[in-house]
Amino acid sequence: MTITKATLDAFIDDHLNEQDSIRVEKAVRESPELHTLLKSIVASRDIGDHSIGAIWRREHLSCPTREELSSYKEEALDTQRIDYIKFHLEIVGCNACQANLLDLNSAKGPKANPAAREKHRQFLENSKLLLPKKQ
Repeated sequence: MTITKATLDAFIDDHLNEQDSIRVEKAVRESPELHTLLKSIVASRDIGDHSIGAIWRREHLSCPTREELSSYKEEALDTQRIDYIKFHLEIVGCNACQANLLDLNSAKGPKANPAAREKHRQFLENSKLLLPKKQ
């Protein structure tokens, strides 16, 4: 794996898969040049890097919405969009979208999880105490 500025950007933004993140971290620890480059990237971000690429990565502009991911899961999109989302998830390996899809796949509603239903009920009961009393 060749580590470039783009790779370090993805590392900082947590857009790499676990194995690639481990490789980058190890390489940065072992290479003074990569360590210096990483520090300069972080410093440029701290002063407000407003390049198109930085904004694109930071704002996840190429990511499908949660609604699109839900439709993708149900295969309710046109084939071009399904192909793009599949590419985005599997080839690009977007961690944010993979986490969203995993969350959508595990969401089975409160009836399927009695513990979650009870926590939700307790939350609602406790939040009533924070509301002003009606007079």
